[in-house]
Amino acid sequence: MTSSDRVAPGRRRRIAVASLTGLAVLAGAGLLAAEAWFQGRFETPLRLHREALAANVDAYCAEEAMLGADPWFHEGRTEGDAGLLLNAWLPWSRDLKRPPPEGSPLVLPESLREEALDLKQGRWLTTKVDVSRLDFDWMVRLLAYDRWDLFNGSPLSAEGRFNWAAGEVPDLFLLQRWAKFRMLHGLRTGHPLEAAQQVRHLAWLSLRTDSLVGGSLAVNLLDIERLAHDAMPSPPADWTPMPAEQTARMNALLQAAPQFAGLAAPPDVARKARGCATEANRCIGLTETAFHARLLESFAAPSLEEATAALDRDLADAGCPTLAAHEVRTRGVTLEDPASEMSSLASSVAWIPWTPGQWARSRIARGVLASTLGDLTPLHGNRPKHPAPLHGQAGLPTP
Repeated sequence: MTSSDRVAPGRRRRIAVASLTGLAVLAGAGLLAAEAWFQGRFETPLRLHREALAANVDAYCAEEAMLGADPWFHEGRTEGDAGLLLNAWLPWSRDLKRPPPEGSPLVLPESLREEALDLKQGRWLTTKVDVSRLDFDWMVRLLAYDRWDLFNGSPLSAEGRFNWAAGEVPDLFLLQRWAKFRMLHGLRTGHPLEAAQQVRHLAWLSLRTDSLVGGSLAVNLLDIERLAHDAMPSPPADWTPMPAEQTARMNALLQAAPQFAGLAAPPDVARKARGCATEANRCIGLTETAFHARLLESFAAPSLEEATAALDRDLADAGCPTLAAHEVRTRGVTLEDPASEMSSLASSVAWIPWTPGQWARSRIARGVLASTLGDLTPLHGNRPKHPAPLHGQAGLPTP
């Protein structure tokens, strides 16, 4: 054996060590570069968002107090769940193009359906369409309830996972259309107060779905009531719809509640915001936050664990009258579920072991959270969604 043969194994070991060291350096440099990119792309917006929430939570609470003082929130209502009725009467689909089920009292004549009659931009107040044959008894039946649980006898109540953000939903636009016909019928028959009571109550049930989309419908229904009131030259003196400033405030707070109560908020800010909100906005904020907590559950970064634990404590103590927040938290999709439409992203890092895998998963979680932030909803100087009309002016912008 020559001396060169004896040296070869040592040389090979040195070459191997040098190669592995080089690869480690390159991998480390890659991770550092990725971390720098992540910090600029996601962590900086998250930090700025948290700071904005902390600076504005007192203003948020002040706005919630002004909204909660409105008489509409304190009207007497009979306890009960309208879910079994409304969930069965409405069509459920993702594209909102299905007709109501056969036998539903919400089936409209073809001449009054959306594809046949445009009621937007105030046209419903000036239309000559005949609504005298419509049966509004279903609205009277709803007066016996004070909430609408979307998980009571609906497609959402079936066992298994569901996508709260992109799954089947009830056609709430159909209720908005019926509300316009109801107010129009009340104006024409000289019984606007009776019609207003039913539309206001439908708005309350929509809000008490404890969902963002239900809250948005409630705002539109209250606007419809007010526009009908303002279109009358001499409305009844005891008819007092919610003012435009209040519905504008209500709309702004609906958007702000999930931001202040969300996982991206500092835990103390989120708890304060949930505590000062109206019960409806508190439950809506919990429902929307529960969606993100469930979605990111298997990928949650350690920094989100405190926020998630605080959410679960508040969920247990909230006393929300519907199952929405609880069901979303326990049965909603996670990133790994195909129904989340992000499972390919989750599987792309699921195989990475140990610390690099934990790093990648936590960064995905925070990246997804950062991508949902958007701009902080303005809380001051709210403008009405629709211009305040002159009394007796019927051609108004309307939902």
